[in-house]
Amino acid sequence: MARLAFRCTASVFAALISQPFVTWMSVAGESSSTNSAPVRVKEVNVRAKEAVEHGAYRAVETTSALKTATPILQTPVSVQVVPLQVLQDQHAIRMDRAIQNVSGVVPLKLYGNSDSFSIRGFDQLSTTFEDGLRLDNYTISGFTREMSNIERVEVIKGPASVLYGRAEPGGLVNFITKKPLDAPAYSVEQEVGSFSLFRTTFDATGPLNSERTVLYRLIGDFEKGGSFRDFIHPERLFLFPSVEWRPTERDRLTLETKYADGREPGDQGIPFLSTGKPADIPISRNLVEPGSTYAPITEYSTKLIATHEFTDDWKARLSYKSEHRSAPTPSFVGYAGQADAAGDLQRFWMTETFFEHWVHQVSFDVTGHFETPGMAHTVIAGLDYYHHEGHYDYNETGFAYPVPSINIYSPVYGQPFPAIDPTLNGVVESGQDAYGAFFQDQIELPGHVHLLGGFRYDQASTFNTGYGAGVDHVRDTPSPTPRAGVLWRALPTLSFFTTYTENFGSTSLGRQTWTHDLLPPESAQQFEVGVKTEWLEKRLSATASLYQLTKQNVSTTDPLHPAFSIAIGEARSRGVELDLAGAITESWRVIGSYSYIDTTTTKDNNGYAGMRFPGIPYHSASLWTTYDLGARPDTGFRVGAGVVARTGEVDYSAERVPGFGTLNALVAYRWISGKTRFRAQVNVENLLDKTYYVNLTSGSAFPGSPLACTGSLRVEF
Repeated sequence: MARLAFRCTASVFAALISQPFVTWMSVAGESSSTNSAPVRVKEVNVRAKEAVEHGAYRAVETTSALKTATPILQTPVSVQVVPLQVLQDQHAIRMDRAIQNVSGVVPLKLYGNSDSFSIRGFDQLSTTFEDGLRLDNYTISGFTREMSNIERVEVIKGPASVLYGRAEPGGLVNFITKKPLDAPAYSVEQEVGSFSLFRTTFDATGPLNSERTVLYRLIGDFEKGGSFRDFIHPERLFLFPSVEWRPTERDRLTLETKYADGREPGDQGIPFLSTGKPADIPISRNLVEPGSTYAPITEYSTKLIATHEFTDDWKARLSYKSEHRSAPTPSFVGYAGQADAAGDLQRFWMTETFFEHWVHQVSFDVTGHFETPGMAHTVIAGLDYYHHEGHYDYNETGFAYPVPSINIYSPVYGQPFPAIDPTLNGVVESGQDAYGAFFQDQIELPGHVHLLGGFRYDQASTFNTGYGAGVDHVRDTPSPTPRAGVLWRALPTLSFFTTYTENFGSTSLGRQTWTHDLLPPESAQQFEVGVKTEWLEKRLSATASLYQLTKQNVSTTDPLHPAFSIAIGEARSRGVELDLAGAITESWRVIGSYSYIDTTTTKDNNGYAGMRFPGIPYHSASLWTTYDLGARPDTGFRVGAGVVARTGEVDYSAERVPGFGTLNALVAYRWISGKTRFRAQVNVENLLDKTYYVNLTSGSAFPGSPLACTGSLRVEF
């Protein structure tokens, strides 16, 4: 299978390369000779802005991959962007819908209310980034990502800790938020859909003074609805106020805040049978107690970003963010393990009267452009600090005393649980302090050769006093983490690149062994080669790459003690990726991806050596396309359709969840009346109503949604 995948990739590379060379003669005049001096392109920001305004499916540049505004064709890193127009067309109100457009990224489920996903085979532990600042949601207590304030999603493939600090080596998802605009604009959208979905969003922005030096934006989202799963009734309110001050042409100060309140229940999916297969029960059946696993959630955050341009070539940026989450779960009912032959499933329950989570982080960097003989440099140097602290209590009554089991075929709810024993109460305090310093230089040489070099120094301290026997204050001081790459832009529409990157990972905060020890910090190394191209007068772009990624000290669930973890030693992921995005014609847009991921545990003392990672499909692909039937791109009908497909997921050596393919569709109609724009839209998910499982955990499988429809009406004025 691996040989076949790599042979297919060779064909893909040939196809990607052939298109630009067909037009060699017509574009050769655009490319200077190999002896010419490097020239830094300064028109990229204008092109990117125009792409967003015209609803493009492709991006010209990225700010996440290198922390500088760099054209993607000059970036020796695999990075993909999901623009706002794709999010709107696909009705991507959750993160999993957005990232399924990117190769190598697999949305996962973890108790139903966590933004869990993997990149290049490695679980990202529900950690994402927003405007370059870290967001942790690794617990089951918290909201899934709200998308109403998101402008675009940028996904970096491979290790990114050189610039962002401790992170998983598979990659990084960075959300770029909507900023205040200097022209008044207002919109409101109402959505209704299957399973009693009711969602209202609004967005208002504009200047607060006649000089347009003080701008505001207020985005709100209220959602209430159900689920195809029993006992799941989320309710959410989000408000995103922001203000921007531009005292001079070279200074900008942006304050963004968030308030969120509501509840979002957890879900453990369908349990396995002793045969290792998901139980043959309705996918709607939820085996927890009605009303349990609900966490009343309240979240606050404040983000301050200040930029100052010393000159046209030198700029400083200071970012600060503080956030707080309160999410106690008064009654958490769960199950671990398989149902027996008669269908009886053992459950457990815990109580939690308080859960407090605080994060404070600061990042400062300076970016500059200068030239030395024959070379143009773009350098960035910075410092950052991250503090995370959690405080919660628990009562393990359900572990200490027998809890009534439930029969998965004939469930009886409302059985009495053991009384709470106050002697079993415990308090957990855990967190992390991390300091980092980094430097990076992008060098353009004659002949359109781009070099990348950078390194990072980290120091981190982790503390965890959980379960009354935890380890307190474990300090990690690793060696500097390097990154190096080279890219050759052979044509204005064709680039080849290769990179080597190392990664300093997390200490698996919150995860302990059965003996209450913290797991050791992780490290990783990656080699990658790839090609990037643009076709059809630069309307369509594509990236293909091959990589091998090795990670040490990987944590996974302890099969003998599912509530705890073990470090399995070393794991390797290697694969093939292809991404395509843009417009075939002015009316026909497309975004698609394909990935082949071969994951293996290479070193282990617990019997897993040579086995595959659980829950990672060999092959996954997505394709989404829309076509405008109107005479103008902003009026008339728009129709669209897409597929998401994955091969069967393998848990170590045996397939436990079969592969699937789902079909989604879109019909929208847009019209203008005076200065008001309208858009009526209907999205259909799983059009053929297939039964499938999106992924598995050690004890259960999570079913995907059956046929579901959502209708929306958006008004802009």
